[in-house]
Amino acid sequence: MKPYLSRVFIYLVAVLCATTSCSSEDPIEEVHKNAVCGVNDPIKDLKWLDEAVKTFTGGPEVNGVVLYTYNDQNIIEVQNSLFSSTNMHQHFCSGEKLNLEDPKALEDYRQKRVEVKILYGTNIWQ
Repeated sequence: MKPYLSRVFIYLVAVLCATTSCSSEDPIEEVHKNAVCGVNDPIKDLKWLDEAVKTFTGGPEVNGVVLYTYNDQNIIEVQNSLFSSTNMHQHFCSGEKLNLEDPKALEDYRQKRVEVKILYGTNIWQ
């Protein structure tokens, strides 16, 4: 490549990088970046989840709400210390339960889920 073309190429790459890596201070963009299930505060804004958390006894040290991804979907796991099972409390964003009654389905979920973040309390079921 001729020296002139090399300089032009480098200049174009630099301009392209500078224009595509700009960050925005737009608060709407921040809401979307941190949103869970399309809302900024899923504990309060998802009615089904708000109702579930209100039933917790003992506070955040012995209860938890954990966001996972599983099969490319967000799954919210409600971990109440009083629950007698750990396979009945995984929900899609809509509140619909993920069916994990089959032991194979539960094992698949446990192996493939990826913790995104703790939304409330402690991940007591890890």
